[in-house]
Amino acid sequence: DVVVVGGGPAGSTLAALTAMQGHRVLVLEKEFFPRHQIGESLLPATVHGVCRLTGVADELAAAGFPRKRGGTFKWGANPEPWTFSFSVSPRMTGPTSYAYQVERAKFDEILLNNARRVGAEVREGCAAVDVVEDGERVRGVRYTDADGREHRASATFVVDASGNGSRLYRRVGGTREYSEFFRSLALYGYFEGGKRLPEPNSGNILSVAFESGWFWYIPLSPDLTSVGAVVRREMAGKIRGDSGKALAALIAECPLISEYLADARRVTEGPYGKLRVRKDYSYHHTTFSRPGMILVGDAACFVDPVFSSGVHLATYSSL
Repeated sequence: DVVVVGGGPAGSTLAALTAMQGHRVLVLEKEFFPRHQIGESLLPATVHGVCRLTGVADELAAAGFPRKRGGTFKWGANPEPWTFSFSVSPRMTGPTSYAYQVERAKFDEILLNNARRVGAEVREGCAAVDVVEDGERVRGVRYTDADGREHRASATFVVDASGNGSRLYRRVGGTREYSEFFRSLALYGYFEGGKRLPEPNSGNILSVAFESGWFWYIPLSPDLTSVGAVVRREMAGKIRGDSGKALAALIAECPLISEYLADARRVTEGPYGKLRVRKDYSYHHTTFSRPGMILVGDAACFVDPVFSSGVHLATYSSL
């Protein structure tokens, strides 16, 4: 009935919800999970809303992810950091006034395995090549497996949940339009031994504005922290060349992040040992669908990540 291209939060959510309605669902994921991904800070509506509907909320609660009760910002005219709590909202106060900070390799694998568990067929190592058309309507996809063999999967509907790096989205027509204001680059890595905010906010995301842009500081465990510098497009020269030196120089520009990392060391081995650059360009596609095909998640749109909206927009668009 449905072929879903991409097994990230958007694809796994849509696959799970559709399979739970009794439909036949095939998920094609080009990677083998677990795999690295950025976007580690969640919102309560994802955890207690969408993930409850897909049946995975209890497994997430048992996974040991740090609880995020809100956000702490050093931003604007106030020289001191200020904090907002999810609990101040009448809609979220009580037992659902928190989210999680997640290692996406673990989180995304939990969601994809849940889609399997509720009935979706998942094929990893399978990359979509193009859609199959019948006149104006999309009728399926062509894809290659891990050995490079090409296959065809027919379906009533094709869902592009393949993220911002795929080109499949172009097959719905329309154009991808970028924000003139939110066009930034992020350089990020991982640190052990970083300082934590005082309780009860130790699990909060810390967002700090500085001259060249802003930093995220996300506690992923008692010892591991995701740290990223988001710089404006005109400052892109600051992240060229040696990535380690570039990140160290940006940290030195930001006194609060420097303080929090004073006794920390950057992870240089394993899955978190690589410094990465990501374009954080905000965009939306001018059309989200055509007969037989629809875009969800980052295939459809992306918003600057300062308010941790990425995973929620992905899962909610799938809902």
